[in-house]
Amino acid sequence: MKKMMLLAMGLCVSLLLWNCKGQTTTGTSEEEDSVQVDNPLKVAKPTVVKFVRVVADESTEVFMEADAESPWRVIWMEEDSESDMMDVVEKWSNEDVPDGYSCDEAPAYAGTVLAVLGEEGDFYKVSIRNELCFMEAGYVKKADVADVEPEKLTDEEMEELEGDMDWIHLRMVKEGKYKGLVLRCILDELKGECFDVGVMLDGVLAFPEENSVFIDYSPDVQELTFMGAVQDGQLPFYFQYPKSMARWSEDDYPQGFDLDKLTDEQIERIVQDMLKQESEYVKYDFLIPMTEGGVMTFWLKSK
Repeated sequence: MKKMMLLAMGLCVSLLLWNCKGQTTTGTSEEEDSVQVDNPLKVAKPTVVKFVRVVADESTEVFMEADAESPWRVIWMEEDSESDMMDVVEKWSNEDVPDGYSCDEAPAYAGTVLAVLGEEGDFYKVSIRNELCFMEAGYVKKADVADVEPEKLTDEEMEELEGDMDWIHLRMVKEGKYKGLVLRCILDELKGECFDVGVMLDGVLAFPEENSVFIDYSPDVQELTFMGAVQDGQLPFYFQYPKSMARWSEDDYPQGFDLDKLTDEQIERIVQDMLKQESEYVKYDFLIPMTEGGVMTFWLKSK
């Protein structure tokens, strides 16, 4: 599958991941029950020290090591793809560019916010993993960045965000067994429709990487139809939904899954499937002031 297909998983964007097994809680049984209710996926907070914004005039290089003489981040782009989804991936400058690909610089541009994982001398170690990059971290010069404080996402802000972007649909479970659960659909007419399962953690949205799957409208089904249990990573498609569960059901081709039409039993099935997955990274959505759109996605490991 082309790597650009992963764009549908992140958005915008992009989420973000962790190991959902082996997470334990301590305290009384009452405390444990509370954790189960508010965080049904047992997602932990990310391993991030702080956030910084690039304040260099134009951009700053992202280096492989804490050394300005080390390789820097570049981006490979497929030149003559027969598919609408061109292969694009981030690499280091010391890697040989394969035939059929062009290579361009990939610095962190002015205004970019970066999650800091540590520091070494005059450099910050920052997270660079995303839907185009499978390297965990790089280094930027401390002199080129300044601290920035994220803010907590509120229910009202999430509703406003959804209202501004029709292609995103969110459902936050407010009560019951899965209180704290967040369901998200992202619709892209070229890349397809992605379905994410996550939680809200003290003002931060968290979507385990392996909890991102593709879904699809089908004229041949009359009810929500699961394609099979999620296993061994992501399925090309997790479930199909009928016209009656589409947000825009009057269109020539109904699309956009309506999360509000999921029943408690269907949510139970989905969560139990997702709990079988092991995600090394989590897509964390933070509210960052003074950034376009306000919400930024960072692919981070949990504590």
